[in-house]
Amino acid sequence: MMKNSVMRLLAATAICSIALVPVASAQSLQELKDQLTVLTKKVEALEKAETKKKSSGVKVKWKGAPEFSSPDGKFKMKIRGRLFFDYGSVTVKDGAGTNIPSDKINGTEVRTARLGVEGIVFKNVKYKFEADFAGNKVTVKDAYMQYKFKPISVTVGQFKHMNSLEEQTSSRYMTFMERASFTDAFKLSRRVGIAVGSHGKNWTVKAGYFFEGFGSTNASKNDSNLFAARATFSPHVADGVKVHVGASFFSRSENGMTYNHGYKQRPHNHQSGKFVRSQKFDIDRETFFGLELASVMGPFSAQAEWAWMKNSLSSTETATTKDPRYNGGYISLSYFLTGESRSYSGKKGSFGRTKVANPVNEGGSGAFQIAARYDVIDLVHETFGEKQNTLLLGVNWHLNNYSRIMANYSHSNVKNSVGVTNNKIDAIGARFQVDW
Repeated sequence: MMKNSVMRLLAATAICSIALVPVASAQSLQELKDQLTVLTKKVEALEKAETKKKSSGVKVKWKGAPEFSSPDGKFKMKIRGRLFFDYGSVTVKDGAGTNIPSDKINGTEVRTARLGVEGIVFKNVKYKFEADFAGNKVTVKDAYMQYKFKPISVTVGQFKHMNSLEEQTSSRYMTFMERASFTDAFKLSRRVGIAVGSHGKNWTVKAGYFFEGFGSTNASKNDSNLFAARATFSPHVADGVKVHVGASFFSRSENGMTYNHGYKQRPHNHQSGKFVRSQKFDIDRETFFGLELASVMGPFSAQAEWAWMKNSLSSTETATTKDPRYNGGYISLSYFLTGESRSYSGKKGSFGRTKVANPVNEGGSGAFQIAARYDVIDLVHETFGEKQNTLLLGVNWHLNNYSRIMANYSHSNVKNSVGVTNNKIDAIGARFQVDW
């Protein structure tokens, strides 16, 4: 724009000069052309200097917290974090309906206090590091690098092994305060490893090999080995309808060694004790398989999963019993009273951040979501173990895109291997949440 204006000014000046000099020598015209050439080069140099000056600045974009990026988009960096403050009240009764005072809970906790950083280097290298300071101790969560070589990506470091829709969805975006029982009971978690993945507009495929988690006391002795894989697909059914179908698998062992292992789980409140558990066996390997199904239709959402866990017993155990097979799953329904919709990404195969139509900070009412879930974890094998059935109800108030208040009520029945009720647990929970 600047160059064109100057050129027009110079051209006009030249025309005027020619008009004022009716007869000009060839030498004079050449001198005028030389002057125009010199001026043009000076203008180009000034424009380049101006462009370079503008490009040297840093772009800032707010996503809960400032995200810094270079003008060409090759570098990005964002401080990230989350803070969850929870209240819990848990009442436990025995099979006869008598309260058990020693198991009663009425307290608060800083459930999550994370701080970290994530970014991009030269567009195709992503990094993320995040630590949790809850419980007066530092726990490293995600700590990985991801290299993008289209159409695949390679991730190295500590991150979640790829199992379960519920587990792959961030705790910032979950419908309930706690994940499904089987995800914790079957120890779906973060580990150090390497994974290869690819995705399209509506599908994902990912597989990885993992060792112990970051800072594990077992890492210097005998690392456990885990191979995991997951595939998801989001078929087009109708406009405004999103469908998720997925399956995942993992196989875990102690580097070929036999190890003594069992499972246990608490009701749906993190401050509670654990009342359902399996028998411990000497095993050679654990094998997990899970199925996922979900759908979003405007403000309505449905989500379900079922998982199986098989233990391959050691030779010393197989003489007395067969290989144990445990299972668990859930079905949940949710609805936004204010018309919002759960955010789902077919490229990631998981749920994301809800976009609030009328945030409280802008004078709106925020977004209100109601939800219900039926959850089962069955750890019975032959004559030992317990099964827990839970009904959950929840209400979520999203004040804006980055903060919400959650309230959950759950009623759990724990039965032994012959179906006799051992415990009845009622839990009330509340969470005050913000992330950036």
